[in-house]
Amino acid sequence: MRDPKAVSADDLPVLPGGASRRAVIATGVLAGAVLAWSLRIQAGDPWFYPATFILAAIYMVGSSVAVRMVGSRFRWHASRRGIRDAVVGGVLLALLFFAGAFLVRYVPFLRDPVDELLDYARVGSLALVLLITAVNGVAEEMFYRAALWRILKPGYRIVVTTVLYTAVTALAGVPLLAFAAAAMGVMVAVLRERTQSLTPPIIAHLIWSLSMLLVLPWVV
Repeated sequence: MRDPKAVSADDLPVLPGGASRRAVIATGVLAGAVLAWSLRIQAGDPWFYPATFILAAIYMVGSSVAVRMVGSRFRWHASRRGIRDAVVGGVLLALLFFAGAFLVRYVPFLRDPVDELLDYARVGSLALVLLITAVNGVAEEMFYRAALWRILKPGYRIVVTTVLYTAVTALAGVPLLAFAAAAMGVMVAVLRERTQSLTPPIIAHLIWSLSMLLVLPWVV
């Protein structure tokens, strides 16, 4: 059931034109290339920080351009109910993965890739990694749940955005992270559909990703 206070003007009945579609596709391809580059950077390498900020900038700028091409804008307004659902959803998803992580620690082929990924937080500046995680979380939602969301037909938005987000996340080579992306992708897409706002998906995304970064090292 949709949020009764949701703003419906965001989801136009007519899909955006070719220019906006091309802008979204170009953003996705360019972001994928930068992501592939960033994944080759070893933990502790100073290039890791600019690479991840460049990735976020591509998502944000490309999404903003694509949205403005159709004379629209991002919808940030959300009701209290939408905010509450986002907080509850983010916390519950984080708790679910904390529980799963206790089992992962006993499975080397699942544990080792996660441990390597967490090296970026261990070796570098935790404060900077937290900032990068937050900025990229917002940027990803702007692209997947706003720009890409707009060029898809209503009946396909949840499935397509979740599948593409999971596929891109899988490039990191961390099975647990890919599974997490699928679960979170469904949750934030449902929030986006119910509230027709970008704020609840961002809140849920940040609660999950920041809690994973801070707590997962202690669990794994």
